[in-house]
Amino acid sequence: MGCGINTYMPAQSVYHLFRTKNLTRSKRHFSAYWLNCAENYLVLRGERGPSANALVGLFQTLWRQGRLLLAVRVGWTILWLPESSL
Repeated sequence: MGCGINTYMPAQSVYHLFRTKNLTRSKRHFSAYWLNCAENYLVLRGERGPSANALVGLFQTLWRQGRLLLAVRVGWTILWLPESSL
């Protein structure tokens, strides 16, 4: 099945991407500042990572800020979310 290309980036990896790029210092900061959610949002979501709605909001924020490459990465994640996340 498929062409063997790994297109899936788990939603929880978005946090690690931002952490690696020094754009966030904690899950609390990422939840409040980047996802515009409660500080404990990401912790409560656990292994599921951010919801599709939260990721769309993040994409829009990044696009408005001109962080286009990050926006593309987040957009790619949204496109390949498993059905259970939608």
